[in-house]
Amino acid sequence: MITYLDTSAVAKLLADEAETSALRAHLDDRVAGGDADLISAFLLETELRRMATRTGISQTAVTDVLSRLALMDMNRSVFREAGLLSGASLRSLDAIHIAAALQAGANEFITYDARQQTAAEAVGLRVRTPGRG
Repeated sequence: MITYLDTSAVAKLLADEAETSALRAHLDDRVAGGDADLISAFLLETELRRMATRTGISQTAVTDVLSRLALMDMNRSVFREAGLLSGASLRSLDAIHIAAALQAGANEFITYDARQQTAAEAVGLRVRTPGRG
């Protein structure tokens, strides 16, 4: 199983939020079962490092979280597909994550962004939001 994590999910692994415990448990279950690859796009590193700079989270903590994920390269077709996704309110970086998940053949897409969730479901991704029901 391929589990794609969006920035809104991985950020919860760096800052304790209401859903952090449920997300950790969900990911631990996936990894413990030996049936999951946890992935994201290299774009995640930029987003997390900028977030850390804004919020005072250490870059070492970001490096540690990133080391637990497989980060994928994106080819030109990901950017094209992202640009063609429906949803007028879908932000560009969120669209890129959705297109990257599709290209990777993700079985599960974890996000806590409502607009992104709607767009991901519209293209057939199985969206999870551990801790939100």
